[in-house]
Amino acid sequence: MSTINKIIITCALFLILVLSILFFIIFPTIRAIKELNQYIYQEQKNLEVKFQSGKKIKETRQNFLKIKPYLSQINNIFLIEDKKIEFFSILEKIAQKYNLKFNLNLIFLESPEKISLKFDLEGEYFNFLKYLIDLERLDYYININEISINEITSETQEKNFFLLEKSAQKETIKGSGKIKAILLGEIYQKKKEDLINDKLF
Repeated sequence: MSTINKIIITCALFLILVLSILFFIIFPTIRAIKELNQYIYQEQKNLEVKFQSGKKIKETRQNFLKIKPYLSQINNIFLIEDKKIEFFSILEKIAQKYNLKFNLNLIFLESPEKISLKFDLEGEYFNFLKYLIDLERLDYYININEISINEITSETQEKNFFLLEKSAQKETIKGSGKIKAILLGEIYQKKKEDLINDKLF
């Protein structure tokens, strides 16, 4: 075999060896390193998300613990959906307590969050004020938007002397006899399972 042929064969074998090393060792290693790098990067992102979530849970828990002593009060401001009749009876009993004629209407059927109410009351003016005080003392949050009071001067005649609206800047009260009052307001309601649970944390 001539020297040239030996050189060609040697070069060919060396080239095959180099290509084999590239395809079977170096390229797979580079691919594995890239995949490992991508995996590490993804795990880092996941850990950051979990860390932020854990931080938020911790803050939420701390805030919850601050309001936990007031949970019963917070829950009581809402009317539980299946206790509406009981609540309406309470309003009527307060009116009876102060000898007021009482009529309660739902202005329009309640939404999932609140019930719009209209109170019609008739009786002595100061008894009406006592009714408002007792209404204010109820645990429920009753939001009164408008009050209209008519003074009854005879069996058939009423004289309007008082009107309160949210937008009003001044209110004036005249007279203290028999009156007929209309209150427009709303109360917020929840289902029992939607009330804040003190066993969440």
